[in-house]
Amino acid sequence: MSVPAHAALIAAIGQPFVLTTSDGSRVETRLTDAPSGTPMDDSHVCYSAVFELPDGVHLHQDVFRITSPDGDAWDLLATPMRPIGGRSRLAAVMHCLRTPDAAGQAG
Repeated sequence: MSVPAHAALIAAIGQPFVLTTSDGSRVETRLTDAPSGTPMDDSHVCYSAVFELPDGVHLHQDVFRITSPDGDAWDLLATPMRPIGGRSRLAAVMHCLRTPDAAGQAG
């Protein structure tokens, strides 16, 4: 299973992404943050992608097809977060084995 690279998410902060729900509905979002997390050990990396939803849109936890501005797409579990400024947010957390090309991406 592929996940977006942390460096790619950081570079895409502020850009539009599309979340496709299990019923095929599409929601345009904006990536607002890609913070590092705490991995369970040195062989893993952990980071997340935080998406701001449009005004009045509220989504429940689900597996969404998340498509980046350049067309890359991933099926990721995203969970609601506390709203900021009245806008709902979703976060997808990546926790995976560190690979040679991922070294330094989670920090």
